[in-house]
Amino acid sequence: MQLYAKGVPIGDNQHPIQDAPPAVRALVSRLSENATTSSVISVTHDTTALEVSAVAFPILFRWVTTGDTQASVTATNFDHVIATNTVRRFVIPIEAINSGAGYSSVQGLNRENGLFQRYAWRTNGIGSALSAEYGKNNSY
Repeated sequence: MQLYAKGVPIGDNQHPIQDAPPAVRALVSRLSENATTSSVISVTHDTTALEVSAVAFPILFRWVTTGDTQASVTATNFDHVIATNTVRRFVIPIEAINSGAGYSSVQGLNRENGLFQRYAWRTNGIGSALSAEYGKNNSY
């Protein structure tokens, strides 16, 4: 089992703080206003988790493979729906098993662990989509 995403924060009482965002600063934050058309986003080399927020309308969300040349999100090919005015957190899934995973590398954890490098989204109406990317090794 590969351990590549930062775990939930632990309080001073030594209990996990459930539903809390990672206890690190975001590597990248994005805002797409009026996101009615599909947008494909590439994550950083260190991104292992995402937080996605839908404002005003739901978001159709899709993991995009490296070889996918179309990459658009449609009403029939999405992986997740983020409900209106909701925040969802995702650990980026593994796209391909990297035989070199677990070894010291100059590449970031995303690439080292064979994680999806892109995602796509669009709102199901005139709304905004926001995201923040997190990595296991970034800190304040």
